[in-house]
Amino acid sequence: MNGLDHMWVLICACFVFFMQAGFVCYEVGFVQSKNVISVAIENIIAFVVAALSFFLVGFAFMFGKTSLGLIGTNHWFLSNLNSNYDYVFIFYQMMFAGTSVTIFSGSMSERTKLKALVIAAVIVGTIIYPVFGHWVWGGVYMGQPTLLSHLGYTDYAGATVIHSTAGWIALAGTIVVGPRKDRWDKDGKPKRLLRSNIPFATLGTFILWFSWFGFNGGNLLRFEDKIGLILLNTNFAASAGVIGAVVTTYILAKDQSMMESIFSGALGGLVAITAGSDILTPVQSIFVGFLTGSTVVLGSLVLMKLKIDDTVNAVPIHAFGGTCGVILCGAFQSTEALTTGRTHHILIQILGAGINFVWAFGVGFLMFYLIKKTVGIRVSEEEEEKGLNIVEFSDYNSWMQHIQEKRYENLTQDLNETIEKQNIILKRQAYVLAATQEKEREKIARDLHDGVGQSLVALKINLGLIHNSTKDEALKEQTSKTIKLADSTIEEIRNVMYNLKPVGLNQDGLAKSIRNLCNKLNEIGSIRFNCKIDDHLPRWDETVEMNIYRIIQESLTNIIKHSGGTEAYVNMLILNDKIILLRISDNGSGFDISSVSRGIGLNSIRERADMISAALFIESEKGVGTRIIMEVPYEKNQGIFG
Repeated sequence: MNGLDHMWVLICACFVFFMQAGFVCYEVGFVQSKNVISVAIENIIAFVVAALSFFLVGFAFMFGKTSLGLIGTNHWFLSNLNSNYDYVFIFYQMMFAGTSVTIFSGSMSERTKLKALVIAAVIVGTIIYPVFGHWVWGGVYMGQPTLLSHLGYTDYAGATVIHSTAGWIALAGTIVVGPRKDRWDKDGKPKRLLRSNIPFATLGTFILWFSWFGFNGGNLLRFEDKIGLILLNTNFAASAGVIGAVVTTYILAKDQSMMESIFSGALGGLVAITAGSDILTPVQSIFVGFLTGSTVVLGSLVLMKLKIDDTVNAVPIHAFGGTCGVILCGAFQSTEALTTGRTHHILIQILGAGINFVWAFGVGFLMFYLIKKTVGIRVSEEEEEKGLNIVEFSDYNSWMQHIQEKRYENLTQDLNETIEKQNIILKRQAYVLAATQEKEREKIARDLHDGVGQSLVALKINLGLIHNSTKDEALKEQTSKTIKLADSTIEEIRNVMYNLKPVGLNQDGLAKSIRNLCNKLNEIGSIRFNCKIDDHLPRWDETVEMNIYRIIQESLTNIIKHSGGTEAYVNMLILNDKIILLRISDNGSGFDISSVSRGIGLNSIRERADMISAALFIESEKGVGTRIIMEVPYEKNQGIFG
């Protein structure tokens, strides 16, 4: 290697270091504002831990002289290096180690203790990442065969070595720590938690995209013509990843955020092409990016189904994206670059990805489980509610914001409770008023029957006696007319009594009473009433049923008096488990609703609908007819009156 090669690798290492800024912006944009300080500081601490861990034992385990192809055994504390170039190589690899350690903490944000993440970062930086890295890259520094490289497993710049390793650790961590508070509702449906700053997440995505040119370009460890191909493939895969994610979201997951698919698709494509950006053509890199973008979206849906809460979608992006990348790059790799048959190579790639999962997820799960059982991994529910800015770092501004939010929440809650209480009082008053009105109507009906009705019957009997006993023809004719008038008056009183208290409503139920009303009107009128009532209507409180019946009765009376039509329809059915639908229509002359405010019972109908919290719609068109539609909330009325 010459000086230009050294300079290129160092510049690319700085690019990779700049990824830390991208991770901070991306993760901070996706978490709630009460946790942004915590997430930012966690990223700094994670990188510090990774750098020191790599210095102490990480480099030795990863690039030292191999023992059985499983682990390095020398170069502790960066001792016994071969030349000054080694420091360039170590600096570049240290940036890779920092990336691997940083990724998993984002998935566990907003509910994980800082000390738990620090302990995990130490273990990942000293054991989990370097050991698997040795299996794949252990021969890069000393030219020796190791577990997976000896089999022919290829991973150019760390799709699995760095990204899938971190992604599977993130999966283990999210399972052990559990989902954030209020991430799913009582019915198991996901809830969208607030994000602090999506433009900031967009900036983070662009920083990561930019830094990835150094991530892939530098791993060639020399400056040559192939650099252009590597950078082009990197960019094409990210772009195609966005398209793949958006298309998949549009086709299969329209209820998911298109915005998230853009971020995830770009990063997923970048992760995948890391496996083979040095050996693929631009067209092949587009296919890899597109397919990985789709895989990332599908992976997110699977995690959602399993109720695994990944705050920044790191598991689909890094774990699924990296695994997809090494397999697809094996499938698309040119025949000239293959040392074995294509099928054999793909199987080796699948084997390597499987070993990566077993190692990273298995050890990661054990690590987080032991942390949980010893020092604890999750903050309390109250601390999570306050936010980790306050809990971990006692941030004054976050305290003030928390106090203001709690004050607002308490004020809103008190106001809602007051409104709810007033609504209950008003409903009860309406109920009492309706019940009182019905009692008064019953009393009037009883007085009519016992007083005026009985007197008219007695008068009719006496008139009959006079009619039969008199010889005066003029008197007979007069008594006959008076008897007919008495009969007519008695019938009118009966109609009034029926209107005041429908006979059989309590006994027969609402459905049968409505049918009886329609049948009676069919007998005495010229309008044909077609009645279709669901046989399985719920039983409401007596007052609710009375109001529904009155609305129907007044509507039909209006049709008889004012419509001039020949046919009317009454339909009442169960729309769903919450709404009963009533529809009354006629083919009469119609009228202008805006010009009619009283005289045909519309105000009374509206008042009754309001009393039972029903939605009422009245439509009328001249020459066509009138239609009344009412939606009666069954559950609501059950709660108020039942």
